[in-house]
Amino acid sequence: MHICVHTGSSAAQEMNVWFLSAAILSAAIVLAQSEIITENNEEGTLKSITFRYPTFTLGPGQVQNKFYYGIPFPEGHIAIREFNAEVIYEDGNPVPLSDVYLHHWVIMNYRKNVTNGFSLLGNDGVCPDKVLSQLYGLGSETRHTNTSLPSPYGVEVGVYDDEAWLLNLHAIDTRGTVDPLGCLECRCDLYNVTIDEYGREISEDYLGGLLCCYDGRQCLLKDGYVDENRTMYLQYTVHYLDWDDTIVPIKTYIMDVTYEGTSCMVSTSYTSFLFKEHILQC
Repeated sequence: MHICVHTGSSAAQEMNVWFLSAAILSAAIVLAQSEIITENNEEGTLKSITFRYPTFTLGPGQVQNKFYYGIPFPEGHIAIREFNAEVIYEDGNPVPLSDVYLHHWVIMNYRKNVTNGFSLLGNDGVCPDKVLSQLYGLGSETRHTNTSLPSPYGVEVGVYDDEAWLLNLHAIDTRGTVDPLGCLECRCDLYNVTIDEYGREISEDYLGGLLCCYDGRQCLLKDGYVDENRTMYLQYTVHYLDWDDTIVPIKTYIMDVTYEGTSCMVSTSYTSFLFKEHILQC
């Protein structure tokens, strides 16, 4: 298994963090800790498997926003019935949102070995140019949100031999911050940011958003506040069936309030950087 990690920051555009033997060992450990659980029913064998990946560490006020390619995932042509994910501590307990805010996590599939180097698969729209193209994941509200599909439906994946999965995880540790709400809303003044992760100057009328709380940034702490760094995982569980012709494939659409019939007013430069710069090398 080959896992590639990118931070997406301007300094990290040249910092392609390749996990070679260490990444393979890490992935092996993750897989070794995971066991496929089976349940037989009238449709066949329903399987489920839980992964804890990636591992990340945050200190008070710190931000994690990385992209992970080739993440652990069930192999083969399958139908996903349910997908659940949440951030947990090393002891398995859920991380309170009051300590670490899960800004967003998104997961999607892509092809690695095609003519142009990659081909993002993802969902069926409505935004063009592969914007908001995840199959699962949004924000912290996904914790305990039911994603199960009834029989005979399923999300069809694993159609291609070169299919792989990527994850973007954005978390903000708000412990000890001057303004926790402002930190999770990514107010630029609290992050002391005037230049975005690509080295571009941020407009003065841009008060807050993703441009200001990118990977490695630090939100303003209360004077003298000190606390330990904490290690966490994203724990995700996939419930699935081996594909057969009795399963009805569904299409997945993500609606966006900025959709204007031909485009969504979401930054395409972010998408371009993510998929055209990074995935070609993964």
